[in-house]
Amino acid sequence: MNVDIPLNKAYRLLHPKLTVVITSRHEYGRGNSMTAAWITPVSSSPPLIAVAISPERLTYEYIRSTKEFVVNIPSVEMLKDVRYFGSVSGREENKLSKVKVKEGRTVKAPILVDASAWMECKVINEVKAGDHILFIAEVIDAYAREGVISEDITYDLDRFKPILHLGGDSYTTTIGGKVTF
Repeated sequence: MNVDIPLNKAYRLLHPKLTVVITSRHEYGRGNSMTAAWITPVSSSPPLIAVAISPERLTYEYIRSTKEFVVNIPSVEMLKDVRYFGSVSGREENKLSKVKVKEGRTVKAPILVDASAWMECKVINEVKAGDHILFIAEVIDAYAREGVISEDITYDLDRFKPILHLGGDSYTTTIGGKVTF
């Protein structure tokens, strides 16, 4: 017997998904952060990613103003911060005041110092996709904390535990190891 899935929750069949923190800075200087799982690579040459962000989000406004952002890849040790970034609006409080940040290497958007990997991005296109905007961005710099990435440029899951979003307020992580075919 099959179970019917409400269509507005069908995307959860694509989960778990890597949970990231998008950081951005308004053209006037203030930074912001938001949790995101709706992110995907769309090209390797040039290196492009796409992230879906609601126009209601402050991060949307900041990215529109500067056309740049950083994808911060946190480990499970940052789950408390990641949940906070996803549950409080930057309009209500300065979320970045609670964590260590510094300016990116190639963009002015901040990076989360305690994240495990980073992708600095410049927006090249925006596409309306239902109730979200899909920002398509070129990755102009990418780097990771030593020990997080293996020689084959995959996560070393014995040393790095990613946050994987299941849906709603549910998360999981890996138990380590890698299967290679």
